[in-house]
Amino acid sequence: MPRGGARVNSGPAADPQALRRDRPADKDSWTVLPSEGRKGNAPAWPLSKWRDQEKAKDPEERDDAGARALDARELVVWRQIWKTPQAAQWEKLGWKHDVALYVRMLVGAEQGNMKAASEARQWSDRLGLSQMAMLRNRWRIAADEVGARRTQQRPATQRPKSSRDRFRVVSSAGA
Repeated sequence: MPRGGARVNSGPAADPQALRRDRPADKDSWTVLPSEGRKGNAPAWPLSKWRDQEKAKDPEERDDAGARALDARELVVWRQIWKTPQAAQWEKLGWKHDVALYVRMLVGAEQGNMKAASEARQWSDRLGLSQMAMLRNRWRIAADEVGARRTQQRPATQRPKSSRDRFRVVSSAGA
């Protein structure tokens, strides 16, 4: 049993708001991901298809319909995940196979495989899909100021208060 010392992922995650002003290198070490996500089509699926694996089995053990369903689900998840902001960084880092393994484990978890669910959670951490994982990777999503303003709507019935409306009468108990 190891004793003492730092552990993987121990301690608080980095905070992008707590950067020191006197360390320019600290500001440069954060990667800003596009808030609108990665543009373009997803890369080609790099792993073997379930159908190909079924062909290697004995004919009486095959489940071709199930294999086709798994292949289809993997491609749906694959295309969706490559639209996330993190996908822009995965592309730069060449993590195509890592993302594919995550997708395979996630689809397995959807089928009720608990070991695949555990693996998918760990892969999601490595790929920066959770808030803590993004902080650990020193990634942050760019602020979408236009989108934020679009969602902020002032109620049409409420008008700004006048200076007269802001005054209130204060009674003095002792006078």
